[in-house]
Amino acid sequence: MTPTSHILFFASGLFGLGLVGMLVRRSTTISLVSGSIMLQAAVLALCSVRDASAEASLQSVGMVLLALMAGIGLVGAALVYNYTRFRRSVSVDEQDSLKH
Repeated sequence: MTPTSHILFFASGLFGLGLVGMLVRRSTTISLVSGSIMLQAAVLALCSVRDASAEASLQSVGMVLLALMAGIGLVGAALVYNYTRFRRSVSVDEQDSLKH
C-alpha cells in the first residue's frame, strides 16, 4: 500500500499544477479545467487522510465534492459555450462587458 505522505505529496503537486494553470493561462476553458484539477487534488487528499484515520465521514465529504465538481463542470461548460456563441472569444482579459 502506498504511504499517505506520498499521496498527499501527489495531491499537493496536483493542486499546485491547477493553481499555476489558473493564474498563468487566460482562457476560460483552461481556468475551468485548472479549477477542476484543484478540486480533484482536494478529494484525493481527503480520501488519503480517510484511509489513514479510518473515518467514514471524510469519504462522504469527498463524494459530495465529486458531485459538486460534476455540477460545476457542466454549468461552466454551458456558460463557455453560450459565451463563445455571442462573443467569439473566451479570453478572461476580454470579458469586461460588466464594466460599461
